[in-house]
Amino acid sequence: MGASTSQITYGSTFISLLFLSYFTQGLRCFPLLAITYHFKDYLKVDPGTMQFLMASASLPAIAKPIYGIISDSVYIRGAHRLPYLIIANLLQALGWGAIAMHRGVSSSVLALTAFLTVTNLGGAISEVMNDAMVVEAGKNKKGGQQGELQSIAWLAMASGAIVGNLTAGYAMKILTPEAMLIIFVALILVQVLLDLFIDERSFGLTPPKQDTDESQDLKSIDGKQRGISAIRQQISTLASLLRKPEIMRPMLWFLSSYAVIPILGSSVFYFQTQNLKLSASVIGLAKVVGQLGLLIGSTLYNKSLKGVPIRRLFAIVQTLLAVCMLSDIVLVKRWNLELGIPDTWFLLSTSAFVEAIAQFKNLPFVVLLAELCPRGSEGSLFSFFASAQCIAGLISGYLGVALASYLHITTEDFSALPLGILIQALCTLLPVFAITFIARQPKKITDSPQQVPATNDLDTKKEL
Repeated sequence: MGASTSQITYGSTFISLLFLSYFTQGLRCFPLLAITYHFKDYLKVDPGTMQFLMASASLPAIAKPIYGIISDSVYIRGAHRLPYLIIANLLQALGWGAIAMHRGVSSSVLALTAFLTVTNLGGAISEVMNDAMVVEAGKNKKGGQQGELQSIAWLAMASGAIVGNLTAGYAMKILTPEAMLIIFVALILVQVLLDLFIDERSFGLTPPKQDTDESQDLKSIDGKQRGISAIRQQISTLASLLRKPEIMRPMLWFLSSYAVIPILGSSVFYFQTQNLKLSASVIGLAKVVGQLGLLIGSTLYNKSLKGVPIRRLFAIVQTLLAVCMLSDIVLVKRWNLELGIPDTWFLLSTSAFVEAIAQFKNLPFVVLLAELCPRGSEGSLFSFFASAQCIAGLISGYLGVALASYLHITTEDFSALPLGILIQALCTLLPVFAITFIARQPKKITDSPQQVPATNDLDTKKEL
C-alpha cells in the first residue's frame, strides 16, 4: 500500500505526526555520538566504564510498563497519548539542555550520567506513546494493512538515524558537543509546539468526549478513584495477557535472543577510534550504511517477507547476525589489509550491517505482537515488551562488561578482543536452538470484556 493510500486511511495529520515522532526518535544518535566522544576524549573513561554508564543511564526504560498502563487508563483533557508525548519531549529538552549549557554537568561523570538518564526517561515515555499510537490506530482504522504503520514508523526512525549519523560526524569537526546538543533541543521544542496544536481525538484514539456532568466529576474524589480503578484493571489485564502462552513463549524467546549476547560495543568502538584512528565522520557513515540496510530490510519485509514463516525468518536473521559479528575479527586481526581492503571500506561494507540486522529483527516481532495484542491493552503490553527488551539489553551490556574484564580488554591491550568477538557470535547462535518457543502459526487472542471496556463503561477511564 502506498504512502498516499496510508494518508487516506489514517489521515495526513496522523501520518505526519507519526513520521516526525519516529524521525526524532531515530535522530537521537546525533547528540549521543557527541556524548560518546565526550566520555572518551574529555572525561577519559575506559571502555568498560563507558559501557556501564551508558547502560545504566537507560534504566528509565525498565519502567515503560508504568508509562503504558497510566496512558492507557488516565486521560489528560480527553487525550491519553499526545499529552504524555509532550511531557516526554520536555524532559528530553531539559536533560540535553542542562548538559549543553551547564559546565558543571558536562565536566562531571556522575552529573552527566544523571542528566543523560533524564533524557532517556523522556525518550522512554516517547517511545511508549509512539508505539501505542501505531498499534491503536492500526486496530481502530478500517482499510489498513497488517504491519503498514509499523513499516512507516521503521522507515521514519531509520531516516532520522541516517540524517543523525550522516551529519553528526561532520558536525563534530565544526561544532562543539554543546552546540550539537542545543540543535537537537531546538528540534525537540519544535515538535512540542506542533503537538500542542493537534487534537488527538481527530485520530480516533480516544473515547467520545464525556458530558458536562461527568467532566465536572473528574475533579472529584470519585473521579480519582475511578482513575485508580482503571489503572488496577489495566494491570490485571496485562498480567492475564502475559500468562497466555501465545504471548509469553515468543516474547521469552525474543528477549533471550538479546540477553544471552555479551555485547562488546564500547571495546570495538575504542579499538576503531584509538587503534585504527577512524574519525567520527567514518563512524557516523558506517551507522548510516547500517540504517540504509534497515530501510531496505523494512521495505523488503513490507513487500515480500510477510509470508515467510516466522520461525524461519527469525532463525535466518539470528544466523546472519552472528556471521556479521565475526567480521569484526577480520578487522581486529588486520586480515582485511592482507586482502587489500582499507579499514574504512571494510567497516562500511560489513561491520555496519550488525546494527541493521539487530534492529530489523524488531520489525517482524512487533508486527506479530501487534497482531496478538487485544484492543485496550496496546500501551501496557507494548510498554512491558519495551521494558523487558531494555532489561535484556542491560543484561547483554553488563555481560559484555564482565567479558571484557575477564579477558582483560583495556584501552592499551586489545589482544583478547578477537576471542571476545568469537564468544559474542557463538552466544548469538544459541537462541536458534530454542526457536520452537515460537508457534508455527501464532494464534490471535480474542478480545474479551475484561480486556476491552464496553461502550457504556468508558467512564472507568477518567481524566485526572
